Amino acid sequence: MQHVSTNNSIIENLIGQSRHHCSQTLSSQGVDSIEFGHWLAIPSQRLLLVFRHQQCVAIDEYRLAA
Repeated sequence: MQHVSTNNSIIENLIGQSRHHCSQTLSSQGVDSIEFGHWLAIPSQRLLLVFRHQQCVAIDEYRLAA
């Protein structure tokens, strides 16, 4: 995982949390996110939170399409 801002400790603590909790935490910290499928994207960090059974199980980087 790339260290791109001070929000990383907040984001890293989302592992194991519910989708709703993750969305609320990000929103309260002023971090925009986009929900889709089994993911929650954080565009400013280029990160995806991966959910299984509504629980965050992984954080992964993504690249912008050219």
